[in-house]
Amino acid sequence: MATIIISPLAQQGHVNPTLRIARTLRARGHRVVYCGLQDVEDFLRGEGFEFMPVLEDLCPRGFQDRILARMKELSGLRLLQFSLEMDRVQNRIHAAVLEGALDVPFTRLKPDLLLCDVQLPEPPMVAHGHEVPCLLLNTTLSLRREERLPPLSSPLVPDGRLTTSLLIRAAWLRDTYRHRLGVLFRTRDVSHLRRVARRYGFPPERLDFSGSTLCARAPELVLCPREFADMGAASSRGQYLYTGPSVDLERQESDFPWERLREERPLVLVYLGTLAFRTDLDVRLFRQVLEVAARRPDWQFVLSLGRKLDVAAFDGVVPNVIAVRHAPQIAMLRRAMVMITHGGFNSVKECISMGVPMVVIPFLFDQPGVSARVVHHGLGVRGFASQLTAERLLGLLDEVVHNPSYRTAVRTFRDVFRKAEQDMPAADVVERFLQRGAPAAALG
Repeated sequence: MATIIISPLAQQGHVNPTLRIARTLRARGHRVVYCGLQDVEDFLRGEGFEFMPVLEDLCPRGFQDRILARMKELSGLRLLQFSLEMDRVQNRIHAAVLEGALDVPFTRLKPDLLLCDVQLPEPPMVAHGHEVPCLLLNTTLSLRREERLPPLSSPLVPDGRLTTSLLIRAAWLRDTYRHRLGVLFRTRDVSHLRRVARRYGFPPERLDFSGSTLCARAPELVLCPREFADMGAASSRGQYLYTGPSVDLERQESDFPWERLREERPLVLVYLGTLAFRTDLDVRLFRQVLEVAARRPDWQFVLSLGRKLDVAAFDGVVPNVIAVRHAPQIAMLRRAMVMITHGGFNSVKECISMGVPMVVIPFLFDQPGVSARVVHHGLGVRGFASQLTAERLLGLLDEVVHNPSYRTAVRTFRDVFRKAEQDMPAADVVERFLQRGAPAAALG
């Protein structure tokens, strides 16, 4: 049996998609060890996994939360001074990596495979230096350019029309321009990655600075069926290994005051992601939900606020609203008739897996592109936060609730997900990669 290192980005939305893969591999006799920042250690140990921290001197437990908390409370000159301080910390992290800080898991564990988040460029290069094969784990959809598909930053839905094709091309030009401009401001990061590549003998042509993230190219695991991702326009670039959705229904979830739920009331779940920062748009959206709830007293609304907002400002303000910091999403979806979501890839996959149609309000990152797929496949409706009113939000909810086509489409896609999970679970792809050592194109 193999020893497999899983290196996730230290955010809940990047850790959760790995859990089902890790459980399955461990059940098959493989040793699975998570390696990463200490911020996710307690959660992963609580799920029963081995964990080996890295960079613990520079990034101790709670490091990311403290940074985000400071950024929220500072402004002006003090925020600039804090940013300069963080630049110095980043320089020390870069120096530590070049001095071998990421070598320790490879020398101690002697792994047979690294399964690494696509947004972490250094571990694949270190693995290359230790002659350990690497699979990238993409917790969203492809971040690389696909001519027939819009970038994930775009809400465009391909429909075969010339006008839409031109808009897609324009979206890629705009995205490429923004990225190249961003790379100019990240010359320090680019130089650092080139130095890491030289240190570990990683082929420089496999460094990818063309997409929306700086990464090291390797075969890429995409945790969803191709039917959802492609919108009728097959991917033409990259080594993509499409798998089942790998939704973990066994993970531990937050406590909830279940006695406050009334069984006879239809449930609307509202959740806008785990990112710690808040924007005026998401604050306004939660307030609009309160207005909607007041106009639908026979429904019940559960607001999962995360770390963004004060629970007391929303909980019980309207009698049929329950607001909590973290709602148990899987358990809630078992009861929900609809979910209002930001369009995070994990939340959308969980809605499909549980047969729940969606009202998607995308904000940033990959959310516009994920929302485009929800619309394309008829799994829900979409609104844009900057244009949304309580009246418009109520109309979107009523459309999803009262038009049975959305629930039918979600249930159809749920069957697609189940078949993909049965025919091509991610753990099978990982094992085939291990056993055959073949190019990824031969696996998919």
